[in-house]
Amino acid sequence: MVQSAGIGTYLQELVPRLFKVLSQPAFCLLGRADLLRGFSWAQHPNIRIIDCRAGIYSLREQVELPMRIPRDTTLYWSPHYNIPLWYRGPLLVTVHDTFHLAMPQFVEGWHRRAYARLMFRAVRAKAAAIVCVSRFARDQLLQFVPEGRQDVTVVHNGVDASWFAPVPGGPPHGKPYILFVGSVKPHKNLSRLLEAFALLQTHIPHDLVIIGRRDGLITGDASAMAMASAMSDRVICVGELEHGDELLRRFYRYADVLVMPSLYESFGLPALEALASGCPVIVSRVAGLPEVYGEGAMYCDPYDPSDIAERIRLMVSDRGVRERYLTAGQAVATQYDWDTTAEKLAAVVCALRVS
Repeated sequence: MVQSAGIGTYLQELVPRLFKVLSQPAFCLLGRADLLRGFSWAQHPNIRIIDCRAGIYSLREQVELPMRIPRDTTLYWSPHYNIPLWYRGPLLVTVHDTFHLAMPQFVEGWHRRAYARLMFRAVRAKAAAIVCVSRFARDQLLQFVPEGRQDVTVVHNGVDASWFAPVPGGPPHGKPYILFVGSVKPHKNLSRLLEAFALLQTHIPHDLVIIGRRDGLITGDASAMAMASAMSDRVICVGELEHGDELLRRFYRYADVLVMPSLYESFGLPALEALASGCPVIVSRVAGLPEVYGEGAMYCDPYDPSDIAERIRLMVSDRGVRERYLTAGQAVATQYDWDTTAEKLAAVVCALRVS
């Protein structure tokens, strides 16, 4: 999972910080050894890497993980809800969202929906403690799976201080542009953003730049793919860029606005990175986004393309509005940092070790 979008960022930012904060004699990392050894922080002498190549959500994962976890493990931290069902030791679980339970209409295949129901119930039954990335995520978990006696603690995500620093190099695109960053799946609502852009494109000089896996346009949202193809001269699909990639930072830095029109989002990390980079954001007034971004974002109705279009038009055409939201947004961004996230997560770990 260390290279996955979202959770991969979470792990890359938190794991090295936890090494520094926790006074633990040894850590074991389970995953593809060739990938883990590519990170400088994984070279620490107190870190042991255990090769585990089972696919996430697979039956092999359930067989292999309990066999790979060392017998003297005092705490197993699962950064996602795919816990090892047959592991008998204490578990700490991070729940990023309950999307599969909240919006099953967007989850393809009965087996995926059944898997999510089973695993979330198992998390509530087996975990010694649970960490959620927002109050919204916690409230949704307690709503959908109320059975459980463990503490459920909110520990928000963060943004590294480097995102606030100037980025070398000029604009990565030759025209002014609106930015979308994220996986291209139906609940990310790219199709309505494209509808909004179609309403706007003759009135503004901007292109729409999409950063995310290209195959997501095929497997994630067929209607979005069709609309993007129809406007290929104005809609630019960059593809996937790694977290922290300098080109990604430049796209954030020089965008006139980042739009996150998601139908469901527990935190919305790209919006936080955009704000830290100096790019104002428009986000949906749904789910966890108002909690996280407060007065630091302009809000839109994600179900109404004309409202999304009007918010974009206002942000890119009125310099005063843009500067006001950027100032407020950067003030919000300074409230979140990965060091604080690591310290709060470490406090949960220490409480479990004491108990």
